[in-house]
Amino acid sequence: MIDRHSVTVNGIRLSYEVSGPPDGDPLLLLPALGEGAGDWAPVREALDRERRVYAVDLRGHGHSDRPGAYSLELMRDDVIGLLDALGLDRVDLVGHSMGGVVAHLVAQARPWRVVRLVLEDAPAPLPREARAPVRPEGELPYDWEMVLAVRAQLDRPDPDWLAGLGRITAPTLVVAGGPTSHVPRENIAELVRRIPDARLRTIPVGHLVHTAAPREFASVVTEFLGELPDAETARRWLAEDGITQTGEETWYDADPPAATLTRADVAEGLGCMAFTDEALDAAGRLRVAMGLMEVLGDHILVIRQIHLAHTGPDGPLPAEALWGGYRRRLEAAPECEALLASLWYTWFENHTTSAEAFAEVLGADRERLVPGAPEPLLRRARRVLENSGPVPWGAKAPTLRAAAGVPGLRHAVFRALLLGYHDIYGDLDPAEALVLLDRLDLPAGTPHAAPLRTVLAAGHRNRRHDPEVWRAATGNAAGTGAGTGAGATGRSSGTPPAP
Repeated sequence: MIDRHSVTVNGIRLSYEVSGPPDGDPLLLLPALGEGAGDWAPVREALDRERRVYAVDLRGHGHSDRPGAYSLELMRDDVIGLLDALGLDRVDLVGHSMGGVVAHLVAQARPWRVVRLVLEDAPAPLPREARAPVRPEGELPYDWEMVLAVRAQLDRPDPDWLAGLGRITAPTLVVAGGPTSHVPRENIAELVRRIPDARLRTIPVGHLVHTAAPREFASVVTEFLGELPDAETARRWLAEDGITQTGEETWYDADPPAATLTRADVAEGLGCMAFTDEALDAAGRLRVAMGLMEVLGDHILVIRQIHLAHTGPDGPLPAEALWGGYRRRLEAAPECEALLASLWYTWFENHTTSAEAFAEVLGADRERLVPGAPEPLLRRARRVLENSGPVPWGAKAPTLRAAAGVPGLRHAVFRALLLGYHDIYGDLDPAEALVLLDRLDLPAGTPHAAPLRTVLAAGHRNRRHDPEVWRAATGNAAGTGAGTGAGATGRSSGTPPAP
């Protein structure tokens, strides 16, 4: 059953249709320019079987007010106001064409409120050739002044919109209409490239994907929405204690005495408690912990709890859930600083877990490290190698040798060698490391390369044994113009070298 309602937001009446079970996860649908809530009819039944679906008439459209003031930013603010009015803390958001632009503007402005994002043949905010629109004859189900205002913005978008795509944290599905759509494929590709956790699915039926191929569209969207992100699992876990995010760095605790919290407050209060929750099994606790690491950042309590649970009396943790989670995050486009810190400090610097962790996050895949390997694998390899300073030489040497044969990984191998020498827990085989270094064919003058070659040729395994050797080598290298390294240190004792 479909019900129509309206609420007042930002001084205007905004109309929407709602359907689906009242306790279903909320899903907002934002239509294209000139369309209203009814445009989603071909896919509504498939989408609202398990979800509470809200299909919106944006300002100037359908049953919503026509206030005469129009912009994509105002539409963005209307959607945020609608969430507030309906009491929806976090939602899945689907937008078609112009509605997709509004959707990604919402996800930029309030990233913590969008669980998952679907952009249907929506253009990246790039300038395009302006073409004067021709008004259709007769009465229109939308305000023509709205069309003129929005088209002008789509032709010359605010440059901040493009940069803001990088602020989106929600996993994002971009559904393209293929070669018969008027949205250029390179434009769609730029959208996918700019959004940190975005994937592309093409349904080659033109711009009106959900209308021309409703079954396939609904299938791919439903499958995507069925993947609950670990970050959302963690947020729901926090919500059980009355804690919800209200801003980039602020949280609200509804339990008496109600208070506003910082991210550090939440981490210190609940960051180490996921593995004490008896209502969850081991895999569930791990999902919450990994989600907390994403949501709360690199707080020490959040980083260490996974390692402690794995090595503690109730460990080890389920292998695929643990290491699969690490591998997926290491392959994602956005870099998760908390995850890298976790690898370095809690796994690689601990001699009881260093070899296991390195093998699981990369070593077992070394035979796949070949020229032409998929970019996600190469991304994972770079991140692991560049943080592998503390890993014992015997555990990582075969992987370093394989990676040295991949041009895109040579700098990461150099970084691994350099930090292996500098890290207080690091260790190298000088002769083998020198052979690897010579294989990398580094550009002349690469910082730290000459002094590293000098100390390895002299048979030194690690800087901690004789710090003066490195100082002498960097002094000699500086004299020949080959690069300097004075003051370079490993992560364990300060800032790592930056070759």
